[in-house]
Amino acid sequence: MLIEPEKIQKAKELLGDRNAALIADILNIKDYDEKNMKACCPFHEEKTPSFIYNKKAYNFRCFGACGRSYDIIDAYIATGSTYVEAVQKLFELVDMPYSFGEKGVKTDHTYYYPTPEYDDNNDKVYDYLAKRGISRETVDRLGLRQDKHGDVLIQYYDTNDVLTMVKVRPAHKVEKGHTKIWALTDANKKAFSTSPILYNMNRVNTNSPLVITSGEFDCAAAIEAGWHNAVSIPMGDANTQWVEKCWDFLEQFQSIIIVPDNDESGAKYAKNIVPRLGSWRCKIAHVPTTVERPDGTTIRIKDLNEALVRLGREATLEILTHAEDSPVASVDDLSDVEDIDLDEMDGVPTGILGLDRELIRLFYGTLTIVSGTPGSGKTSFLYQLICEALDQDVNTWLFSAELPESMTKNWFNYILAGRRNIDTFTTNNGDTYYKVRKDAKAAINDYYKGRWFVYKDDYDNNLDALIDSMTDVVRKYGVKFLILDNFMCIDSNDDKYKDELKAQTDTIKKLIAFSKKYAVATILVCHPRKMLPGMNVGIYDIAGTSNVINLAHRTIGLRRVKQEEKDNPEKMPKGKRWQVNYDVIATIIKDRMRGRSDKDVGIWYDVPSRRFYTNDNEFDRQYRWDTKTYDTALPPPPRDNDNEVFGEVKGTA
Repeated sequence: MLIEPEKIQKAKELLGDRNAALIADILNIKDYDEKNMKACCPFHEEKTPSFIYNKKAYNFRCFGACGRSYDIIDAYIATGSTYVEAVQKLFELVDMPYSFGEKGVKTDHTYYYPTPEYDDNNDKVYDYLAKRGISRETVDRLGLRQDKHGDVLIQYYDTNDVLTMVKVRPAHKVEKGHTKIWALTDANKKAFSTSPILYNMNRVNTNSPLVITSGEFDCAAAIEAGWHNAVSIPMGDANTQWVEKCWDFLEQFQSIIIVPDNDESGAKYAKNIVPRLGSWRCKIAHVPTTVERPDGTTIRIKDLNEALVRLGREATLEILTHAEDSPVASVDDLSDVEDIDLDEMDGVPTGILGLDRELIRLFYGTLTIVSGTPGSGKTSFLYQLICEALDQDVNTWLFSAELPESMTKNWFNYILAGRRNIDTFTTNNGDTYYKVRKDAKAAINDYYKGRWFVYKDDYDNNLDALIDSMTDVVRKYGVKFLILDNFMCIDSNDDKYKDELKAQTDTIKKLIAFSKKYAVATILVCHPRKMLPGMNVGIYDIAGTSNVINLAHRTIGLRRVKQEEKDNPEKMPKGKRWQVNYDVIATIIKDRMRGRSDKDVGIWYDVPSRRFYTNDNEFDRQYRWDTKTYDTALPPPPRDNDNEVFGEVKGTA
């Protein structure tokens, strides 16, 4: 449940300066100077009052060591209230009616609430967490309970204060190789949680900076140190599904502090999560890697909880308050720039061997132009790239102005299915058509569910709207591969663009900037101008401004080899006669990454599966959705001009 921030602000305004006295009273500040509205900060030791009330913001701010800001919601939460309870108390103070809605409402699917069995005695939990620097007060505030087996019950509540998931952690040191933590399950051994929510998200103030830790006890450590606006990710730093599920909740925060663990996984997590949450509002809190013992030896510190144990509360609070801003996005120190090794650069392979030999892969941070003559197979080519991306666990996004969503799905299913999962039919008049098997369709649909997103048919084709959608799916769904089909269907729709070529140039620049900012691979389809028969797509054949080619990192052109060329190879230039052995010629028109141009690659095309291939393995490619085991490889059909495979598709269903 999201409570309207305007209502909270209005309630604070109605209280006026009463906010200060109430906060001081709730936090039990003994040295509060009512006249000057200041006190010593209650969250660290100091002799000179630095906790000063801001009449415009309706909050206290520490101008001393910790720099914390506290409003009345923070004060209620600090004394044990949940967020909903804190807001309710605020609204009651000013007699503001508000409907908080039905608690525990779930919209995704049927949901079953966990029913943990508590032990009346909580001593094992208190003793275990005391060893980790966590006080009884913090244990009670977080609702950490002991079960019948003496284990710690870690309870996840949604923003409506409804228990949705319970994790279990033994109340003792877990030996290496033994299960460290698990989720409470029902009788069918199914976890109760329907979505990966954040731990303690029901006890944070959306108007204050949010600390996101990597574990529940790290969250407890932050609270123990005095930072009550803390949550923990639910399933380790390798899993980021919580971003999507908690998106509306996260969007409310103007400032977010990420606290990664001190290991390689933690560093990778921080690097990936900051762009998704927004670098403009994210800071990174760096936990010291080591602490020196009295005897001069050092101990490695893994996470925030260990920092609390080794360094104490005040030092732990300093780690959070001294979190570093994300670096200035517009500049780099050249000495820090890593040398490029294209073989090691990350990206998405095309899955077509001949092209991958030349391109290596479609690198992240780049824009690739794809063009092609009518009937050259651009659609199949694009969708085959998506197949490869999905098989590499890369989420994708597609804007298609030419095919509706239903046709996109239909076409794509043929490619992903492959020949083995396609049945051939013949009509009464002798026409051939093909169908993907129903069981294959169902498996394929499950395979790419939640990983391939299509821009809605009825949405605005304006460039800004498209980039907004692309930004959202990159940040929210972790999309890394995006295709826009096609250039001419993107509407600039801006009065400043009196010059069409200027608008086209700016479009290319914006797409390149987007690709670099979010480290994604972007494909833009551009139609060619009218070309002479038998000519491959060249640098001057792309419609629109020359900057389409000049600015893009790579440009690929597709041309279908006509039957008349196959029948009369002698009419072709000697150096091009080899091309008649193929169905489509893919020309790498320009490759700024490798400094190449006009490199031709021959490709065959299979009509039933709508696949491109350059060898037998590609023809019989088995994508990961198909888990069947086949005894023998399926060879491609004979490559002769009379075979139906290379004829026109008579009909599809």
